[in-house]
Amino acid sequence: MAAWSRDAAGVPRVVSARIDGSSLQEPDDAMFEAAAAAREPVDLGGPGVRGALQRIAVELGFSALCPVGATGEETILLLGDDREPPGRVRPRTLAALGSAAAFLAKPAAAALAASRLSIMDADIQRLDRLAALGSLVSEIVHEIRNPLVSVKTFLQLLPERVDEPDFRERFLQVATDELRRVERLLDLVLEHGRPASPPRHDAGSDLSAAFASVVQLVGFRAAERGVSLEVAETNALPAARISEDALRQVVLNLVLNAIEVTPAGGDIRLDGLLTSDGLEVSVDDRGPGVPRELRERLFEPFVSSKGDRPGGLGLAITRRIVEEAGGHIRIEGREGGGSSFRVALLPR
Repeated sequence: MAAWSRDAAGVPRVVSARIDGSSLQEPDDAMFEAAAAAREPVDLGGPGVRGALQRIAVELGFSALCPVGATGEETILLLGDDREPPGRVRPRTLAALGSAAAFLAKPAAAALAASRLSIMDADIQRLDRLAALGSLVSEIVHEIRNPLVSVKTFLQLLPERVDEPDFRERFLQVATDELRRVERLLDLVLEHGRPASPPRHDAGSDLSAAFASVVQLVGFRAAERGVSLEVAETNALPAARISEDALRQVVLNLVLNAIEVTPAGGDIRLDGLLTSDGLEVSVDDRGPGVPRELRERLFEPFVSSKGDRPGGLGLAITRRIVEEAGGHIRIEGREGGGSSFRVALLPR
């Protein structure tokens, strides 16, 4: 007795055998397809057996075969017995071979269905990711424009302040950091089109350093809009279990969003505190607030609390980064008006 099946590449293989000799040779495609086309047990020496079926008997030494399932697309059972050579296989032997195939058909069909559903699900998810990318082109352009605006602002100021060492040093730092942000965004776009890989984070990140870096990056933009940035003292807090780059990206995205919605004369507050569950980072704005029914959906692409244009990728990317670090993000109303974006992270 032996069994054939196709491997992952679709090549026919011997997957099981209890006999020795030439029967253990691998079948070719023609043999497998001819066997799979059978609808019942076949005596390989019987009347009308020709072509590839006859070669199975002559070249491989089998007497009879039977496909498992309706078409035998995946598995073929074969019988080789010197006592019942091709053309002399008894009806009871063919019946027994058919019964064995029927017994195996149900679990084989279930396994095949599960396998195909898994493959189909993966394919559909990939198509969904690619379709989303095609629809997000305008949003991606918007997100890339943000860091370019910061670099452009510094370039406009450079002729007037080129002789100031502190300004030149700051400009180089801002330009480098913003270009890196563009690179990270493009990396996220590429990752969105391929299967996800396990996230990697550094041992820990300092919240104060992340706040200081973000304030340096967006200070000019906030000042141009008449918005003040207030940063709480967080030096005493433990490091967060997230990479420095990821933490900075999260805070930056939330502050950029806050600047967009806060009117002139308003304030944005950056804070952090230690809770019973870990570390909480908050970015509070003085915007119009977010309705309760929209708070969860606001982290999805295309969704915005501003009716004049579609939402960007910033908050969707922010939630993804936070969740990959084992945290979560939520929105609350701010006392006196506005919204409070709260990010829960694990301490190092």
